[in-house]
Amino acid sequence: MSRKIVPIVMGSDTLGYSYAREFYKHYGVKSLLLSSVNARYVSLSKFLDCEIVPGIDKEDVLVDWLRKNAPRFKDAAPIVFSGTGDWRIRTLSKHKEELTALGYYIPAIDFPLLDKISQKDIFYSYCAKLGVPFPKTRAWCFNGYKLEEEFAGLTQIDSFDELRTLEYPLIAKPSNSADWHFANIPDQHKIYTIKDADQLEKIIKDLQASPYAHALLLQEMLATDDESLHTITTFSDAEGNMLVGVTGDVILQSHTKTGIGNPLVILGRRKYTKILDSAAKLLKEWKYEGFANFDVMDGADGEPRFLEINTRPGRNTYYFSLAGCPFVKPMVEYYINGDTKLACLTEEERRADKPFLFSMVGRDIALSYAHGENLAAATKHFDEGTWQNPLLCKEDSLLQKIFAKKYVKSTESNNI
Repeated sequence: MSRKIVPIVMGSDTLGYSYAREFYKHYGVKSLLLSSVNARYVSLSKFLDCEIVPGIDKEDVLVDWLRKNAPRFKDAAPIVFSGTGDWRIRTLSKHKEELTALGYYIPAIDFPLLDKISQKDIFYSYCAKLGVPFPKTRAWCFNGYKLEEEFAGLTQIDSFDELRTLEYPLIAKPSNSADWHFANIPDQHKIYTIKDADQLEKIIKDLQASPYAHALLLQEMLATDDESLHTITTFSDAEGNMLVGVTGDVILQSHTKTGIGNPLVILGRRKYTKILDSAAKLLKEWKYEGFANFDVMDGADGEPRFLEINTRPGRNTYYFSLAGCPFVKPMVEYYINGDTKLACLTEEERRADKPFLFSMVGRDIALSYAHGENLAAATKHFDEGTWQNPLLCKEDSLLQKIFAKKYVKSTESNNI
């Protein structure tokens, strides 16, 4: 690579910091982080330069910034990352052709595919087609939205009387996370646990008065403990062939209303072949290119069900590095250096099967949620000092470490 890599990252969060940390470690370059807020546990890092851009989360502001600043990177290789947030990756994907012409590298799938599979009802249609297990699901549609006609196995309901016939408790969640971000209803949750029909009716009425224009999915209650969750992160080529895949067992997820489902403690101690094979079927069907992140949950019968795909690296993608493959390496080598089969990866990096413990909280809280084999394995990592929190890096600046520790404490207090 003759030109200097310039990683441009959106969002002052765990993933944004993880990008900067890994690029500095493996490529010796500082990232440029764009954010609308000054989160000091990120902005004070010596691994990045933080530029505060009011409104950068809005499509027009982001695209305008990239247009105006393209000349700034004319002698470099600027690669743009969405960070956490489905609306950001949607923006990059929608404008991929224009931004590529301006000299940017955009590691995002084409928008028609992204728009389709990021809608959970359509995602489940592919699961049904390919024999990939998913939860029993019903849907209530808003503002003229209609389910895909080819969908097999999902029932649409549209009367409040039908709500009385459902089995409670159940799970309710939006089919489209990006649109949900702007729904702006009272007491808005990422995922709801619904105790009865009255609670569900109130949410539906609030959504009918909102701009939300997709479906609310009503799903069977699966296993209720955090340890029933699994996470998969994959990198695949343009034909959808999985080149690297990492699985992790969740010990603790966030329990805040906007963060539910985000893993806080992830244990990697095995290659979960069954769910990796299912993920590989989906990737191949779509000819999916680049990073993907899948959420999986066990049912009451102990069998896994696929919940969704994130068409980008997930908030906790640093665990990919802990498994043995620095997560920024596939992006640079594939998108910038043109190594489309990642032949540059070592055998260890391709396997990515090292045991690991990713934890956003301290020992006592993490272990209080672990049981059985998970408890024994997590305890061993803590005893041996082989666990990692992506925000706590001894090589970073003193101020970053101070604010990172404060952030970790607040994460712990919010989830006790």
